[in-house]
Amino acid sequence: TGPVVDFRLKNDLRQQPTKGAVPLIYPSHFHKNQICWPVLEGKKPNAIYETEENKRWLMPNGWYVLTRRLSSTEERRRIVAAIYDPRRVPYEKIGFENHVNVFHINKAPLSDEVAKGLAIFLNSTLVDLYFRQFSGHTQVNATDLRMLHYPSVECLARLGKQINGVFPAQDEIDELIDQEIEQLESAYKQSRDPMTIQQKIQEALSVLDELGMPRGQRNERSALTLLALLGLTPDLAWQQASAPLMGITPIMDFIKLHYARTYAPNTRETFRRQTMHQFVDAGIVLPNPDEPDRAINSPKWVYQIESHALELLRSFGSSNWKSNLEIYLATRRTLAEEYARKREMLKIPLVFGEKQELYLTPGTHSQLIQAIIEEFGPRFVPGAEVLYIGDTGAKMGYFDASVFQELELEFDSHGKFPDVVLYFRKENWLLLIEAVTSHGPVNAKRHAELANLFNKATAGLVYVTAFPDRQTMGKYLSEISWETEVWVAETPTHLIHFDGEQFLGPYE
Repeated sequence: TGPVVDFRLKNDLRQQPTKGAVPLIYPSHFHKNQICWPVLEGKKPNAIYETEENKRWLMPNGWYVLTRRLSSTEERRRIVAAIYDPRRVPYEKIGFENHVNVFHINKAPLSDEVAKGLAIFLNSTLVDLYFRQFSGHTQVNATDLRMLHYPSVECLARLGKQINGVFPAQDEIDELIDQEIEQLESAYKQSRDPMTIQQKIQEALSVLDELGMPRGQRNERSALTLLALLGLTPDLAWQQASAPLMGITPIMDFIKLHYARTYAPNTRETFRRQTMHQFVDAGIVLPNPDEPDRAINSPKWVYQIESHALELLRSFGSSNWKSNLEIYLATRRTLAEEYARKREMLKIPLVFGEKQELYLTPGTHSQLIQAIIEEFGPRFVPGAEVLYIGDTGAKMGYFDASVFQELELEFDSHGKFPDVVLYFRKENWLLLIEAVTSHGPVNAKRHAELANLFNKATAGLVYVTAFPDRQTMGKYLSEISWETEVWVAETPTHLIHFDGEQFLGPYE
């Protein structure tokens, strides 16, 4: 949405451009799909004086596409788009008033061809008919425009090349859109051809075989996963492989869209455990290269093809493939070991008790567990023994079997244990602590689960929810069970007591 709100800057508005002022574009400047500036007889001002306060709302001059936020009921189209041509308004900066929407790239201009192509697309009858399916009013907001499905930048540039001077009439716009759709449909049908799809899958299977992947990963699922990680649709050559960041669900969506293979949502774990883990171990795929310390249970977890593997796979089918493969295989073990060492170095060290040492999988969850051991325990249950630590990278990071037996407890590998279990021998308390970064406070349901899991304990049970900060705590405050404790790592010297007869202790 145009960032200049005129009624808040009345003193800076100018009817005509003067020294120190820059153009200000209103809907009244729209004329035949172009921006006509200045409008000499209009009621709206044509410029705004640039000040220290308002310069943050100005944008660099260049090619933009503008749409009016309000359209009248009698207009033929709801979306009315116009091209802002910087050659018509020769200023370094430009202001767009709040009643227009602006298409830009990170507050920078578009290219001329993309701007022209985007204006053609937005002014088409097809877009108007689609837009009316979900918008029944005359107001067109930026949110509505974000809901549209847009052609690729390459497609928009092709459309933009069709404009030479005068903006095309409506029937010409619709004809251009129809032609583009026909070309896309033809290419799509070709890419969805069963023979083309099967050939690409067979090529990927051959690649996995030559890379020496185990038999369990020389299957169609793994071949399709490799193609998705390379961004290779059936019609693209191996030389066009890329390296997108992709999670498991986007990989499955890619396979369904381009290779007509549908996998049930509950097979995500199969993709992760039976394909992706082996790809990572082989060094051909990297987990979270954008953020290596991302928690393993994060919904933002992604994978990317490793750069040396990408370079090799781009040569598949060429005369250099065999020689490149030999060089890659000779160095791959070294690369895999190097990446493994890097992942190991990222782990969070934890030392407790008498020479007990543990390395947790990196992430905010593990950092909170570290704070529980090093900050919470010594302050509120000094001398407490660490009986159990869960790790996001492994079901059980640490487990003291001897004390469990002493307390007549059994470790149930299928039970949902808390993140940390401490034993305060002085008072004979067992502290069951949940470390909450994204989900899982001790609510009423969890309280009952833990009580049932530890119902044979001879020690008194104390339930604690730990948060990294107050902001996270605020999200779950209404869920926390009564007769539990809450601890916040950013204020480690305080404990929040939820009702009950005493402060910090078990209840009958």
